[in-house]
Amino acid sequence: MLKTLKVNNFTVFDNVEFEFSPGLNVIVGENGAGKTHVLKLGYLFSRAWPDLTSERLAVNNDRVESYLEKRLADLFQVNDLSALLKFRSKGGASIEAHMSWLVSSTKIPMPWKVEIQQRGHKTKLSVLEFTLDVMYARERGASFPHQVLVPSKEIVSLFNGFIGIYDKYKNFPLDVSYRDLVAAMSTLELRDSPSLMSNAVQRMQGLLDGELKLEKGELVFERRDGSLMGIPLMAEGYRKLAMLIYLLRYGVIERGATLFWDEPESNLNPAALKLLAEALYTLANSDVQVVVATHSLFLLREFEILQTRSLHDRSSALPCRYFGLGRQENNGSVTVSQGADVADINPLILLDENLLQSDRYMAAESLHDRD
Repeated sequence: MLKTLKVNNFTVFDNVEFEFSPGLNVIVGENGAGKTHVLKLGYLFSRAWPDLTSERLAVNNDRVESYLEKRLADLFQVNDLSALLKFRSKGGASIEAHMSWLVSSTKIPMPWKVEIQQRGHKTKLSVLEFTLDVMYARERGASFPHQVLVPSKEIVSLFNGFIGIYDKYKNFPLDVSYRDLVAAMSTLELRDSPSLMSNAVQRMQGLLDGELKLEKGELVFERRDGSLMGIPLMAEGYRKLAMLIYLLRYGVIERGATLFWDEPESNLNPAALKLLAEALYTLANSDVQVVVATHSLFLLREFEILQTRSLHDRSSALPCRYFGLGRQENNGSVTVSQGADVADINPLILLDENLLQSDRYMAAESLHDRD
């Protein structure tokens, strides 16, 4: 689970800190404010220890630094880490992430502290702090759940043959999170239905009138009557719903994991987005940490409605955290406002723009009436 993230002189950030909830986390902000960067950094450190301990190799400082350097470059699609240093910043960048794993009812802390320094013509990543406790937990037989990042572009239509193409070509136009997701989906279906399959997920299945399946290594959509439909014929938004159902049914999303999702609202109509919001909220209330970056005021309001309803039943109240990213007019630096309620976000760029649109609409109507 991701607990805190501190970022200094990295991409668009001067010096910011995020404190995450173990339940639902929602990040809003204008384009270019760094929402996707926050997701990628959280995902990077959430995956680091499971990846490093998945092979029976010694975990030492050199291997950790090599892993983080490559993953950062692949996630942000840069050839040199110097491109990730904030423009005109003096010195290097630093990133701190505090994680925790629950192993046999015991929380194991995972502190990370990383610096990126430019030395002459070379840029060096140095790991200043990490712990080996997780490696020892793995040696004692502990297993760690998948950490999942769902990027903004849907992956269902790209699934078949994606890994082969990605691995073949240099400077592939999509970052490594797409490959990670395809690799995670290339698995066997569970024998028993996972407990995370909520009523909202079942209603999404009814809306789709079928489900995704993996057959002979290829993704297909099977209707309820047993007939197959070509994935390109599916509406793009519905591919996202089908993918979430698939991730749950195949056990890719597990209890104890963190699900990062960038712009889940893309190409979804309000009725479908309402179901998705309910499904994500239910997951966040079922020991899955959910971190969402969105431009959608509709999605934000749906989360608010669900949170308000849950407050009437204290036994099901979900810890939520909202983050607003905004740019300072004088220097373009990104500021972060955060709190347990949407009202704590200042400025709430989504609401501001919707109010401005209402003003423009009323002004246009007034001109129409004059004519």
